[in-house]
Amino acid sequence: MTSRKKRLIKQKESLLERAQEHRIKAETFMVKKDTLPGYWLGEAERFEKQAKEREELLKKVKKK
Repeated sequence: MTSRKKRLIKQKESLLERAQEHRIKAETFMVKKDTLPGYWLGEAERFEKQAKEREELLKKVKKK
């Protein structure tokens, strides 16, 4: 069970980091011409949603 907890924690952290990177790209417009800032914001929201799901799974694992 310990390895599952570690895996969920690492996944949650990396998802939040990627979401932050995408938000920076959207705000600074340092993207390719074919992608719009709205795309990067949408990706950031999806990553944050996945991080919340990992957090819920982590809570369930901790209860056991």
